[in-house]
Amino acid sequence: MSDKLIGQEIEAYCGKCKTDTIHLITAVTDDKITKLMCKTCNSYHQYRKPKGAQTEKETAAKKTLATEEKPKKRRARRDKWSRILNNAEEESAIQYAISDSYEVETAILHQKFGLGVVKNVIDSRKIEVLFRDGEKILAQNMSLPTK
Repeated sequence: MSDKLIGQEIEAYCGKCKTDTIHLITAVTDDKITKLMCKTCNSYHQYRKPKGAQTEKETAAKKTLATEEKPKKRRARRDKWSRILNNAEEESAIQYAISDSYEVETAILHQKFGLGVVKNVIDSRKIEVLFRDGEKILAQNMSLPTK
C-alpha cells in the first residue's frame, strides 16, 4: 500500500514557502508519509500537515496557551503603580517643572496630563511617569534658556 502513495499529490505546509502548497509524496514509512517535494519551490522536507487543516480544538488550545503564558509579574507591577497613583492626592503632589529633579514614587501634578506618579528615573534627564491616561516620559534637570 505504501508504494501506491509515492508520486501522489497532497496538500501540506511548506516551511520554505511559509504556506500550504501542493506536494508530491516521495517517501512513505509504515504507511505514514515521511518525505515530500513542494511543487512550488521544489524543496524536499518532512511532512507537515497544512496549517489550514488545524482543528478548532487545536486552535483553541493554542489560544489558551498564549493567554496563560502572559507574565503575571508585569500585571502585578502595573497594579502596584495603579494603586500608588490612586492613593496619591493632588494636594500633596509637587507641581511639575522641567528644571526640577524627581525620585521614584513622587506624586507630581502636570499642567496637561494631571496627577501622576514617578515610576522610574531613566537617567539624570528623563523620568517615566504614570498618569491616568498611561505612561509618559518627561524631562527633568533641564535648564530653560534665559532671555
